[in-house]
Amino acid sequence: MKVLKISSGILVVFSLLASGCFFGTFQTAQTLEPGGVDAGWYINYPFYFDKVSREEAKDRGNAYILPNIGGYIGYGTNGSFDVGLRGSLGEGIGPYGKLRLLNETPFSLGTLFGFGYHPVAQGISLHLDLLISKRLSRFSSIYTGLEILRMPDYRRGTDAPEIQDVDEFKQFEAIFFGIKASRRGGGRYRSLPFGITLEFTFPLTENPALIFGVQFER
Repeated sequence: MKVLKISSGILVVFSLLASGCFFGTFQTAQTLEPGGVDAGWYINYPFYFDKVSREEAKDRGNAYILPNIGGYIGYGTNGSFDVGLRGSLGEGIGPYGKLRLLNETPFSLGTLFGFGYHPVAQGISLHLDLLISKRLSRFSSIYTGLEILRMPDYRRGTDAPEIQDVDEFKQFEAIFFGIKASRRGGGRYRSLPFGITLEFTFPLTENPALIFGVQFER
């Protein structure tokens, strides 16, 4: 009985938060060394430039309202290709791969692709990113790129269906910019995350919100 209550609670939370913005890459074009492991978790939140824009988006039924939570774990294979598992409340959960096509000459170029199953919308999501990044130092990088998604349409409006009734998948595109920073290990900061990534995403939809996200990595 206790397990059933916990499972029901998790599903309710998932359903409530799934109306959030599901954009978010939080990845540079760099790949891991063979045998390397990387992991992180993130949250992003939509910001409108003013209240009028937000209310107009709700009237049209395409407003981004709530935050999205997600994370990933990746493994390096041969130095230019990573595989892993990623997921979020808006995207669902599934495998991904990241291929580095160009390495710091003068920038890194890569692509990230994957799919996931969304248990609330009960369908398959698809994810494709073009990644361009540049190392600033051993401990920081900047990156940008284009994101293409096939996702459940959880944008909200005044006459939108209940979240658990959403079953339509649509294609979305977004442009993102970010900075990734890490720290030296050890010392008195041993218990802190190894890195942080700040990301700004601009959905290529009518009257889009600015979506700001932060990811902590280990």
